[in-house]
Amino acid sequence: MAELPRLAVGTVQPQADSTAIIWALMHALERLDVRVQSFLSHAYFCPRDGATAITSLPPRHLDTWLMDRAQCCEVLVRGSRASDLALVEGCFAGSCAAEGPTSDFETLCQWLDLPRVAVVDARLLAKCQVPDRPAELGGVLLDRVADASELCRLQTQLEALWHVPVLGSLSVLEPLRGDIANIPFGCQPPLELCQALGEELSRSIDIEAVLGLAHSRAVSGAQLLLCGSAELPRASDLHVAVAFDEAFGGYFPDTLDVLELRGATISDFSPLRDERLPANTDVVYVGCGHPERFAEQLSRNDCLMLALQSHVFSGRRIYAECGGLAYLCRDIELPDGQRWPMVGVLPSTARFDLADTAPRPAEVQLTSDNWLGRAGETWRGYLNPRWSLQSAHQLDRCGGEDQAPEVVRRQQAVASRVYMNFAAQRGLLDGFFTPHDSRRRASTPH
Repeated sequence: MAELPRLAVGTVQPQADSTAIIWALMHALERLDVRVQSFLSHAYFCPRDGATAITSLPPRHLDTWLMDRAQCCEVLVRGSRASDLALVEGCFAGSCAAEGPTSDFETLCQWLDLPRVAVVDARLLAKCQVPDRPAELGGVLLDRVADASELCRLQTQLEALWHVPVLGSLSVLEPLRGDIANIPFGCQPPLELCQALGEELSRSIDIEAVLGLAHSRAVSGAQLLLCGSAELPRASDLHVAVAFDEAFGGYFPDTLDVLELRGATISDFSPLRDERLPANTDVVYVGCGHPERFAEQLSRNDCLMLALQSHVFSGRRIYAECGGLAYLCRDIELPDGQRWPMVGVLPSTARFDLADTAPRPAEVQLTSDNWLGRAGETWRGYLNPRWSLQSAHQLDRCGGEDQAPEVVRRQQAVASRVYMNFAAQRGLLDGFFTPHDSRRRASTPH
């Protein structure tokens, strides 16, 4: 039997926000030199990235809608290798409003045999009522507790009804929670904020009980075999240039891992500062980011924008999504009406919307071929509602509605409004190594 310390921590009430207590728990563990790898239970990016600030490890992503059990297990095992404990965040049944099919936290807990901790928000408890107890629960964390008297009352009530221990509690801490709410979308919190949360939780938490729970379930050899131990097919001589700087950083770590495991060479470049692409670039990958915050700086880097145009118009490939899609457009339009010129590969305006709307599950059926896929194939991911395309009729639509295309193409540039986790859809990842148009030519009889 092998050890894989792991813990699922989830809310049990609608409208509950576990951000503060999750960050507090991660920091409390890190203070004891327990390195934590955060896993989100859905394949899109969190609005505020406390995990990277606390642990220096970016969150990874598990998703039962995109992945099967073996893929989830593989991501958990491979993604935990640089850490001491895997912390999977989510919401138990009944506490999250889902539109249509999406990832299910409790299914994930079953697939990965995760010890489970429920976060209970004291402010959301109805008098004399508690939420339904999640299955196979191992403990409770109480959040937003008013005072010692309320803590004593709720601890007695929950331990009597649920027959599991209250492992720790966090008080109301309105100033700190206000600071969390003021963190810009997609940004990391200051470490001092995470330290203050961790110190507060450390006063009450039974950290030995938490660690004991995380170590309570071993992993059998059969389970490890299930976790995708077979070697991935390898290719050589593929060079992928990844846009990475303050403006662009939204990538699924497992996608980059799998590209490298299959033999790709990955280099990074900065759309803000670099004047040219890395040498020998075959594919440019521009992930999600925040070009709206750096629009003026990006628009001034004419050299790199010309390099990207030259890359595409000489027949080479680009994939971009969400903020990356906006960067490839002719210009972007901000909520105040300002427009800033961008790369111009896509003859459209990308409009940014400030609405704080969560990504939603999207299935996109391709209506035309591109180098990543063929017409008729279905791509799954999560639509980013913050970006929309204007004058989209000038683009080659690959999928989505005519007035709101989700995947567009121009020559060998493919761009999507959907977060695509290629590690979960290996068929799409194949397109990086053997483009679909190359396969079609190779299979055509001469």
